[in-house]
Amino acid sequence: MPINDVTVVIRWILALALGVAAAWLAYGRVGTLARSRAIMLGALRALAVTLVAAILFGAPSAPPRPATPLVAIDVSASSRRAVGDENSVVKAWRERLSEAVKRDAPGAEAFVIVGDSIRDISASDIATLRSDDQGSRVRAAVDRAASLGRPLVLLTDGEVDDAESLAEAPTGSIIRVLANAPRTDGAIADMAVPTTATAGDTITVAATVTAGASSTPDAQLRVMVDGIAPVVLAVPALAALTSTRVTSTIALPRGARSALVRSVLLVPGDAEPRNDTLSTTIDIGDRPSAVFVSTAPDLDVREALVVLRGALNVPTRAFLRVAPGVWRVEGSLAPISEDDVKTQAGAAGMLIVHGDTAWRPRAAARSATGAKALWIPAPPTTIARAGELARTPEWYASGVPASPLAAALAGLPLDSLPPLTLAGPARGAMPVLTAQLGKRGDAVPAIAARIENGVRTVVVSGSGYAGWALRGGRSAEAFGALWGAIFDWLAAGRGDVRAARPIASLMRAGDPVAWRRGGVDSIVAVRLSRRGGTAIDSLTLRFTGSSFETTSPALAAGVYDVQAEGGASVLVVNASREWVPRAPTVRDGVLSRGALSSDAPRLADAGWPFVLALLLLCGEWIGRRAGGYR
Repeated sequence: MPINDVTVVIRWILALALGVAAAWLAYGRVGTLARSRAIMLGALRALAVTLVAAILFGAPSAPPRPATPLVAIDVSASSRRAVGDENSVVKAWRERLSEAVKRDAPGAEAFVIVGDSIRDISASDIATLRSDDQGSRVRAAVDRAASLGRPLVLLTDGEVDDAESLAEAPTGSIIRVLANAPRTDGAIADMAVPTTATAGDTITVAATVTAGASSTPDAQLRVMVDGIAPVVLAVPALAALTSTRVTSTIALPRGARSALVRSVLLVPGDAEPRNDTLSTTIDIGDRPSAVFVSTAPDLDVREALVVLRGALNVPTRAFLRVAPGVWRVEGSLAPISEDDVKTQAGAAGMLIVHGDTAWRPRAAARSATGAKALWIPAPPTTIARAGELARTPEWYASGVPASPLAAALAGLPLDSLPPLTLAGPARGAMPVLTAQLGKRGDAVPAIAARIENGVRTVVVSGSGYAGWALRGGRSAEAFGALWGAIFDWLAAGRGDVRAARPIASLMRAGDPVAWRRGGVDSIVAVRLSRRGGTAIDSLTLRFTGSSFETTSPALAAGVYDVQAEGGASVLVVNASREWVPRAPTVRDGVLSRGALSSDAPRLADAGWPFVLALLLLCGEWIGRRAGGYR
């Protein structure tokens, strides 16, 4: 670390004081006749002792020099957005980089480039740089400059992903924004599409359109499914760096498949075509994926739906009976007739009935290959009368017997889970989870499963499972693992037997690819083939513990056919976010006032101070002998 100026002064004062004291003790009491010789010898002694003391105290031999900066160059692709002739723009960008280095970092010896990672370069590499990174992160450069004790000089286009990290840059750091001249550029920044739907349904597609550094005129947005019959929407003119949301409804065609939903923006005079298209996939089924029916809604229903819709990403329609003969659609609470509920429940690929398990869907529409869960909640606790003490029987999860779900439930923290209230033993050939009354006595099945004529059924007994989720921590993870395993096993019974599939959210180049497993295997082999190409890549996905999600490295933009055990899926990777215009996140100027100094050279690190001290002592000794001193 650089030596503080005050510390330097103190060290030299102490060394000089010792030198003067040594000279005074040796020559301070000589007679008048020998005073001139004593002054000369005392000066030699003072200089020699001062020099030796300064060496021992670690005093510097020269003032500290200003620290040379670390130059970080942002090579994210956003610097090439909406530039027209890229070759001339890249050449001009390199020239501006060289000029900025000469002006703001003269004498700099350390250079790095930042974007999606940090890499070391030399000054001569600036003449061949190209901005192709799919990210713009500078945290690593800030940490590197701080560890070296150097100010940071950041050369960027102003669009930094983690701009907040620059607040920790060392003293004397500066930012130089090298932005291009604004041009007309409209882009699709985001698109919201359901991940799955039923054939014949009408879905809502919402696209966010944004303008670049220059205003855009009136435009058009075309939305299509598998390239058939595009819906054309009007997009109003936008001011610079503003956005609007455009919504359309599309009726899905018949036929179960993975469909490609694509939005295309048409802006007159647009200068950047790479951000005008955005695509994703939607799994179209021939029947509803899941229907949840509750005749006695409670907290268990709410938390189970969170897992079914959120953690497992299964599209679900839920219906609640709030009074005899009165039904509501969960979420909106819109009224619905019981006949409609039975019709939709009968067509579901997965049916969950909570409450009155004698309730039946419309049998005529029921498929023989569906899956169902029957959930029998515990009856209300009897109210105690005067003089009586009533206590709810508490059942505690005690074991995970051998079953098709055992592998996914092996890590449940059974000893720390809140109690349940059972409605009796669950009836099924394969116990999934057992419980004991008060942690004593015989274990009885709380959840069981069976397969009859190809139909998978899970029977759940009791209430209080939501208490696991509400406690948080490992209990909440256990709740997600339990119901995730149940719903995944049932999902295999409704025909979705893919060992792994990409999470069908909007993906972009440079972002890791998210995957969800569809079975209990924690290691899944996946093959990817890019449409329009011949190469096939293989991936090995590893799911940790009871987690149902994992990620793999980012992919280049394109449409990929994914093949895993149990079935195929489609993955769409869009152009990087760097091509989407956004407001600058940093400004040109000084980040923090002041300057950092490099370490001053120490006397002890050089040879001449030792030689000089020895010569001074030798000169004093010769002078003493010549003057008759001993």
